[in-house]
Amino acid sequence: MGMSEEQTSGALAPTRRQALARPDFPVARVARRLGVDPAQAEIVLHDDERARAAIARSVEEFLAADDERRAGRAPSTALALDPDFPTGVGMALVGAAVLWDARDLVPRVALRVAKDHYEDGADELAASYLALVQEAIEPGEDSGDDALAWAAQSLLVSVLQRSGSAVQADEIARDLAAHSIPLDLWRDDDPSLPDSSMAWHGGAFVGGIPPRRDERSLSFEDVHDYMNTLLADMHREQEAEDDAG
Repeated sequence: MGMSEEQTSGALAPTRRQALARPDFPVARVARRLGVDPAQAEIVLHDDERARAAIARSVEEFLAADDERRAGRAPSTALALDPDFPTGVGMALVGAAVLWDARDLVPRVALRVAKDHYEDGADELAASYLALVQEAIEPGEDSGDDALAWAAQSLLVSVLQRSGSAVQADEIARDLAAHSIPLDLWRDDDPSLPDSSMAWHGGAFVGGIPPRRDERSLSFEDVHDYMNTLLADMHREQEAEDDAG
């Protein structure tokens, strides 16, 4: 089940402070990925409002570049020149959005990342990012994100058919049909629901449908495991760049 905004903020704020306080936090690389002036990096990353604004700008740039890529055009934005674009950049932006509690920025990028992982055959990673999409969208909220949550649900059917339980896949497919949701909704770059569809009800991972092989349901904060790995990798890359320079 999703966490309330208050619960999420309370859970994530200490993690953000702890991450920023780490001596190996790769300030320069994070700032570069968020399009922040290196001279202002420390100030911006310690200012939650400015950091979230930078993440929001990078998310919009990422989505525009990914739209171009998916349409068969060469992306024209600077973010697309990152060697980790698109999937690695998307993962980093999801991690940053979670770390800075920019919950509203998670679903669109996390769904793109999940699709990339699914298309690459990485079904467990795909399921994890689908969980993040749906954990970030509260059922009954007038957020306009119902289509994203249902798109994640529809992709979960394909993930389970290939790497999980056919019975669970069929159960979810029936739920989609009952709510007038197209089974291939996830294939749309910008999903929208038919007029006959019903609002997101939050039922993707209830009923014991685990997105992980260890059978532990993925919580919203579990992305911090990824963030720790990302930070370590970015620190090593930054050290390598410094040595090369």
